[in-house]
Amino acid sequence: MLKVEHLNKTLSNKNNTFKLNNISFTLPKGYICGLMGENGSGKSSLIKCLTGLYQPDNGNIFIQNMPFYKNETKNKDMLGIVLDTNFYNQSFNLIQIGKYYGSLYNAFNYKQYLAYLSLFHLDSKKKFKHLSKGMKIKVQISFALSHNAKLFLFDEPEDGLDKDSRKELVKICTELVSDGEKSVLLSSHITEDLDRIADYIGYMQNGNMLFFLPKDTLCNKFRIIKGEYYKLHNIPKGKIVYMEKDKYITSAMVMGGNKYSSDKTLEVYKPCISEFMYYFVKGGNENAKNIAKDFININS
Repeated sequence: MLKVEHLNKTLSNKNNTFKLNNISFTLPKGYICGLMGENGSGKSSLIKCLTGLYQPDNGNIFIQNMPFYKNETKNKDMLGIVLDTNFYNQSFNLIQIGKYYGSLYNAFNYKQYLAYLSLFHLDSKKKFKHLSKGMKIKVQISFALSHNAKLFLFDEPEDGLDKDSRKELVKICTELVSDGEKSVLLSSHITEDLDRIADYIGYMQNGNMLFFLPKDTLCNKFRIIKGEYYKLHNIPKGKIVYMEKDKYITSAMVMGGNKYSSDKTLEVYKPCISEFMYYFVKGGNENAKNIAKDFININS
């Protein structure tokens, strides 16, 4: 469905320069990818490249094997987009948004759009500028789901949504990929939702894609180990993502780690996505980068 090859992009302003560095990954049809990383890691910049809002300096983007920029109009028809910034006319009401922006898409279904607005309890006659942040996200979601898109690019769509709306979005994402013809790339900081629905995990740091792997493959390669400090202290430093020493117990996430399961004085288990994120952020840039390199070398 989506293939990215050696994508690079430099973004500059008066204060700093940020780079997306040699991003490559493939998301097959029928799968959900959770895109993770700290704020400023490059998630939003990558998604804006994938939507055509940013032109990469070099590299290639393919949607259903078609080069994105050689078939931009057709490819944009296939994209369902929710961004962290709103691009609708603020003075339009939701009916006007549907009619005006829907006319830009070949397969826009106005009745379906209104049905999604109703699902999210949105007043279609209300002006966009008078909506809360969460409501504006719901309008974007409603529109993205209403023009027969095949690839959904959601940038922090849960930001501002209440618990019930988050559950509805998780359900929608699962239903979207159920026919095996659509895919979802979902940037989110709500890791428990990614644990439930993500098939792949992309983990970004400082403009680099450290990992892009099936979730189970990624988590299976690491273990959380808890026990007395003197026992964890003997683990080779190059295998430790991060170690946290408390007064009574020490915990660490390590690459591999199955061999420690036989020690009944230690608690050893596979990390969830929330723990993976926590330990990699705590591990720091250089340590995380080295662990990622070792991981790739082992699996290449």
